[in-house]
Amino acid sequence: MKEVTVDIKATKSSKYPIYIGENLLEKANDLIKENCKATKLLVITNEKIDGLWGDKLKLENAEKFIIPDGEKFKNFETLISILNKASELRLDRKCAFVAFGGGVIGDMTGFAASIYRRGVDFIQIPTTLLAQVDSSVGGKTAVNNDFGKNLIGTFYQPKLVIADTKTLTTLDDRQIKTGFAEVVKYAFIEKTCGENFGFFDFLSKNIEEIKKLNLKFIDETVEICCKLKASVVHKDEKENGLRAILNLGHTYGHALEKCSNYSVFTHGEAVAVGLQVCFDLSLALNLIDENYYDKASDLINKFEFNLPEHEYYEPEKLIETMKFDKKVEAGKVRFVLPTNIGEVKIFDDINKKILKEILK
Repeated sequence: MKEVTVDIKATKSSKYPIYIGENLLEKANDLIKENCKATKLLVITNEKIDGLWGDKLKLENAEKFIIPDGEKFKNFETLISILNKASELRLDRKCAFVAFGGGVIGDMTGFAASIYRRGVDFIQIPTTLLAQVDSSVGGKTAVNNDFGKNLIGTFYQPKLVIADTKTLTTLDDRQIKTGFAEVVKYAFIEKTCGENFGFFDFLSKNIEEIKKLNLKFIDETVEICCKLKASVVHKDEKENGLRAILNLGHTYGHALEKCSNYSVFTHGEAVAVGLQVCFDLSLALNLIDENYYDKASDLINKFEFNLPEHEYYEPEKLIETMKFDKKVEAGKVRFVLPTNIGEVKIFDDINKKILKEILK
């Protein structure tokens, strides 16, 4: 079992472990006891995860609540149902909410925990690659609304994260690849994160084993991604500056998801397109040379995202949707763009004409 510590610089009390390895569901009860003093647990999951892995997760003093599966249910209605269930069970402030599933469940469970009785403990048990390498770490919680993705939420750190990589073995190919988009993102930002694990080279060298879900390489991949995110969150918990780099590929990706009504692309597929858009922009703006552009594009392509066929979205519509992005300041759409191997910067003065040409 690997362990990564998230240590929030601004709040000394916000320090918590991420446990990474195989068959950790069976150890979850003990790990929770070591890190959380909750007297009662409310496990939020969906039917699919519960059917596949629910029997492995044996927690004491726990109730279970099943919510619908999918991004389209990441809304206020589902959030209220979680809060009402907790109230129905008469859970007090010494309870903890447990997110058992992917990023949608993690985001909503964390949000619910942050506002139930003005805040109760929160535990992440992510079961998708995307959640294990990214969304379960760092304390971002949210729901979507009619104007965009993750626009309503809080920063609320979990007490611990338990990433059982064995749960990834039951994901279908599309869900595995949606996680790979967040994985490859870290290869493009690691030096700006303040670390240098040689992650770009690690992925390039071991890509076939990683794609085959060789758990030895998957465990290491999850660990490196978590270390990179922990490094950023340590310095900037609430996205006042540095943390925005974690959104590489997301400005366009979120707009694509919204324009397609969250029904065409998975989050990772949209981010994969967004990553390529960022490299196209960087090349057009002479921020990177063709050598790095080719290497980065090749790495993205090797993950074979196999994007679904979809209608053409007008650049104007996409740009207008981007104006609701969380990073927008003073009405300007801000892009995180590559500037060198493993390095990115934030730009808010992108030439609209160039952007429109890239989006075509």
